[in-house]
Amino acid sequence: MKKLILNHFKMLMSIMLTAILFLSTISFEVFAEDPKVSIIIPVYNTPENLLRDCLESAKNQTLKDIEIICVDDGSTDGSGKILDEYAKADPARFKVIHQKNGGVSAARNTGMKMAKGEYIKFLDSDDMIDDVTAEKSYNIAKEYDADIVRYSLKDVEMGGWFSQCTDRLKVINAPVFRRDLLFGIACAGLYRNKFIKDNDLNFFQNVHYREDSYFSAVCFPKANKVVLLPDQLYTYKNNPISATHNTARQAEHRQSSVFLGIKLLYNNWKSCGHFKHDIAKIEFLHWLLSIDDFKLFDVFQGRSAQFDKIYREIIDPELLQDNIINQLPTSERSKLKFIMWLANSKTKPQKIVDDDIYTISSKLNPNKCLDIDHSSKDDKANLQLWEKNGSNAQKFKVQYNSDGYYTIKSMCSGKFIDVSASGRQHGTNIWQYSGNGTDAQKWFIVPDGEGYCFLLPKCNDLCMDVSYSKTQNGTNIWCWFLNASDAQRFKFEKCEDKPMSNKPSEVKKEAAKP
Repeated sequence: MKKLILNHFKMLMSIMLTAILFLSTISFEVFAEDPKVSIIIPVYNTPENLLRDCLESAKNQTLKDIEIICVDDGSTDGSGKILDEYAKADPARFKVIHQKNGGVSAARNTGMKMAKGEYIKFLDSDDMIDDVTAEKSYNIAKEYDADIVRYSLKDVEMGGWFSQCTDRLKVINAPVFRRDLLFGIACAGLYRNKFIKDNDLNFFQNVHYREDSYFSAVCFPKANKVVLLPDQLYTYKNNPISATHNTARQAEHRQSSVFLGIKLLYNNWKSCGHFKHDIAKIEFLHWLLSIDDFKLFDVFQGRSAQFDKIYREIIDPELLQDNIINQLPTSERSKLKFIMWLANSKTKPQKIVDDDIYTISSKLNPNKCLDIDHSSKDDKANLQLWEKNGSNAQKFKVQYNSDGYYTIKSMCSGKFIDVSASGRQHGTNIWQYSGNGTDAQKWFIVPDGEGYCFLLPKCNDLCMDVSYSKTQNGTNIWCWFLNASDAQRFKFEKCEDKPMSNKPSEVKKEAAKP
C-alpha cells in the first residue's frame, strides 16, 4: 500500500513539474512576444569592452519584460559575434539582426520596424544605461500616459558634463517648441511605439551627424504629452572611434550631412504646419544660429557656402519677418542679419562705408574709439581703445577696394591696421604696419542692422574685438571669433579732413609716463 502511494506521489510530482515547466514556457513566450520596452542598439565596430558594458547594462535591467534588439550594421570586427553570443545565452530577450552597413540612422530604423515593445528605448553601443532606466521611465510613461519620457544624461569622463533637462519632474502638453528639448539626444528618452508608428517617424537616412537631434526635433512637436525627469539614467562615454567622432574629422562630410538634416527637418515642420506657431519659427532660428557646424565667415571666404545654401534653399521669407527676428537674442539677431546680408550681397559684398576719414567708436562706450597707442608712427604700434580726443591717432582713412575689402590707414602714421603676423588664433593682436597689400590689411565691413558694423580680416575667420570687453583707456584690440557682442560692434563717424596735431592729449601724456 505504501509502495502504491509512493508511486502515485512520484507520478503526481512529475505531472506537476511538467505542468510548471509548461506554464512557465507559455508565460515566458507571451512575455517575449509582448514586451513592455524594446531597447534598440545599433552596433558598428564597437570596442569590445564598451560593447560588453553596454549589453550588460541592457541585460541587467530591473524591468525584465523587455526585448533587446541589436542591429549589427555591417561590422567588420568581432562585434557581430559578441552580439550572437548574447543572443545564444538569452534568446528570449536578445534579438540580433545582421545587415549591410547603412549608417546609424538605417540601423535604428531597422530596429524600430522589429520592435514589439509598448515603448522604445534607444541605446548607443558604446554607452550604458542604469539598471532602473527601463523600469523607471516606463512606469512614469504609464502613470502620465506620455508619448515621450525624457531624462538627463551623465558623462563618466566629464564628471556629469551634460546638464539636467529639468530640475524636477515636469509634464508638458504638445506642441513642444523648446530648443533644449527639440534638439536633444534621442537616446535620453523613452518613446511610445504606437506614437512612432502612427506618425511614421524615422531617423533621416543619409544623415550621419546629429541624426538623433533631428529625430527628437520631429518627435516632440507631434507628441500629446511629454514628461521630463531630472534623473540621470543614461551614461554617455567618449568613444574616439565612434561614428560621431569619425564624421567630425571630415568637416566637409559633416557639413553636407548637417545641411541635409536641416533641410529634411525644415520641410517636415513646414508640411506639418508647425511654422504656424511663431514660437516654432523663433526656436528653429534660435537653434540654427547656435550650432557650431558652420563657420559663418566660410560663406564669404569661399571654403563653404552652407549658411548661404540654407538661406537660399531652405528658409522661407515668412521665417525672416522682423517680428520674428526681433524676438531673437541680440547676438543671434545680429548673426542672422549678417547671414542675410552676405547672401543678398551675392558674389561681391555691398559697399557699406564711403571712402573718407573716420573715427571708429566702440558700442561698449560711444565716447571711446580706436586709437594708435601713444600716437606712434612705428610698425607694430598697438591698436587700442581710448577716450575721444580729436587727435590724428584716432582718425583713419577708410578706402573701398575692388575685391570687396577695405583698407584702414592711420592719419597719424600713414600705416595700415593689420593683423599681427596674419594670425589665426583667438586673441591675435591687431596693430599698425607698413602697407604691404597682404590679407592681414584687408577688412570686410559688415553691418549689424542696428547702426554698427563688424570688422572681419581677410586673413582669418575671426572678428575685430575689444579684449575682455573692457572700456578702460589703453584696452587692447585683438581678433576673436564672432559672438556679436558689443565688444565687436563699431560705428564709423566721419570727421573733418583737416589734419590735426599728432601730439597725444595731456591725459595720454600722463599715462605714457613711466
